[in-house]
Amino acid sequence: MLDVQRVLGALQQRTAEWASRIVTAGWNAFMPFVPSLAATAALLVLIAMVGIAIRMHRDRVFHGATLRSIDAMDGMQFEELLAALFVHLGYGVQHVGMSHDFGADLVLTLPRQRIVVQAKRYSGNVGIGAVQEALGAVQYYRGTRGMVVASNGFTESARELAARSGVELWDRQRLAVALARTAGRGREVRRKPAYNKHEE
Repeated sequence: MLDVQRVLGALQQRTAEWASRIVTAGWNAFMPFVPSLAATAALLVLIAMVGIAIRMHRDRVFHGATLRSIDAMDGMQFEELLAALFVHLGYGVQHVGMSHDFGADLVLTLPRQRIVVQAKRYSGNVGIGAVQEALGAVQYYRGTRGMVVASNGFTESARELAARSGVELWDRQRLAVALARTAGRGREVRRKPAYNKHEE
């Protein structure tokens, strides 16, 4: 009986030693990854916080926008406002406006549609050049159609070329209507923010 107890005791001791060695080996193998895992987690949290801050900023700018506040914006702010507006209207939005934007400021996507947008924050009427830029950008970005959104109106020549070439024009009145359409959904939009840069 004593021999059985001695064997069992030795077996338990060896099992405990074996388990201890496995835990120690596993811990030692895992420890080198702890700093990189912590850094990755911190980076993900930072990215999430930056994304939330950007969305909150865009929503604040968007929901406070009026035609009068648009008149005080620069070209970049106007593009950001339009990006937020089109997101709220249900488009996928890519902001491509920069010094080498090839005539586009935004690229909007819907199923089977890729709309290239030229944004013009002008104090006067927008001329034919903006329509020509939009047409060139449609080719470059492989769009299905072009659009020019202006903070004011368009010249007759711009309207004529747009009508013949299929470029959609949004003037001040059309912009006001779009802002009004989304204003009624303001509370709902604030709970569900979304979004996927220059004045000439």
